[in-house]
Amino acid sequence: MSLTELILQAKAKKAQQLLFVVGSEPRAKINSQWVSLRKSPGLPTEWGLLQQSLLSSAQKGMLESRGRVIGETALETTRIGYSFFQDESTMKAVLQLDLDNSKQELALPGGLLETCLQMKGMVVLASPQRGGQSLLLHRLLQKMNEEKPFLAVIYSQRPFSQIKEEKATFIYQTGHPTKESEESLLEGADVVVFEGLQESEDFVKAMELAERGYFVIYSMNAPSMGNVLSRGLSVLNREFAAHGPARWAEVLKLVFCQYSMPGLGGESVFAHEMMLMKSGLQHLLAKGDVVELTRQLVHAPEQSGQISLNQSLLQHLIRRRIDLKTAFETSFDPEALDQHLKKVGI
Repeated sequence: MSLTELILQAKAKKAQQLLFVVGSEPRAKINSQWVSLRKSPGLPTEWGLLQQSLLSSAQKGMLESRGRVIGETALETTRIGYSFFQDESTMKAVLQLDLDNSKQELALPGGLLETCLQMKGMVVLASPQRGGQSLLLHRLLQKMNEEKPFLAVIYSQRPFSQIKEEKATFIYQTGHPTKESEESLLEGADVVVFEGLQESEDFVKAMELAERGYFVIYSMNAPSMGNVLSRGLSVLNREFAAHGPARWAEVLKLVFCQYSMPGLGGESVFAHEMMLMKSGLQHLLAKGDVVELTRQLVHAPEQSGQISLNQSLLQHLIRRRIDLKTAFETSFDPEALDQHLKKVGI
């Protein structure tokens, strides 16, 4: 069995990881359990082929000198991560077969997609998990480009190889935007995406581009909605003093946070919270009142356009996708979640 066949076999089994160790049976991790893919052990020649398939010349040199290389590549439309370890006695590779959990279902709330298709102002996407953050952004861009044509400039450390261009066109720029490249790069663009940069100047640039009429999607790692708002306001207060929050309130249309948790079947389940910046909330943001903003989100009534994390967790419990323990561990306000549960008889 070739290495390609091993990878395809593991993917067919919906494995999360593939473990290749010279001298041991290749194994795949499926629903938290390791299973053998064949009886014969991995060979040194296969180790060489695996390096040749995934690593550049520079990376192979680094593996020889340092004994470890970590990176990622794309197989078809799926990102794959890899970790190579090598010393005098061990040659081991661990492949993360689906960094973006693309085999998992991720339903985007209608309010999120509808707001983004209007292509106005600024939308912030966040997740505590790097994989969840990437998955959310990639699925959103894929859905948008299935709906309407647009030109997007994407500032990211890597291209999004799993997104198939249908109606939209994506131009990738590695690293931070510069004044020299900005005007020519953004000429004709409808959408500007910031992903994985995590620098204060990039956040300021994102807001300024939204003020200039571009639709901006800013993707960031953050543990909660309150953290997103606090970090944004902190940057803008530092840069623009009292004017910063009011300027952000003018262009910010929506903040969406996503949280991954284990489902009852061993799969990843995604809960979320969404804040649509309606006039009352815009006023609170301009004042910098994060406490009241998050309080209003937690207590937002249904059909208001706002989605609290507890409301999202409640829907997963009703559909029997997660258990009570997971829901209470994920919730930021377990007492409010308990009240929701009592109202529906859970």
